[in-house]
Amino acid sequence: MKQKQVAKILVTIRKRPMNKKELSKAEKDVVIVKEDTISVYEEREKVDLTKYNEVHKYRFDRVYDEKTSTQSVN
Repeated sequence: MKQKQVAKILVTIRKRPMNKKELSKAEKDVVIVKEDTISVYEEREKVDLTKYNEVHKYRFDRVYDEKTSTQSVN
């Protein structure tokens, strides 16, 4: 009889805060953290020069935002 397999690896992601250089250049924050998902907004341009955001979503076992300290990530 097979035993139920248990995951041995958990993937944890913590979004880093924007650094001073990024802030001084007024760069946009393109990463959004929501529950167990990180969304990355990629600014794109169509042939007719219309701008739009392409969203890439990634799901992980644990996700922390940029306000979470290193010490509190388990």
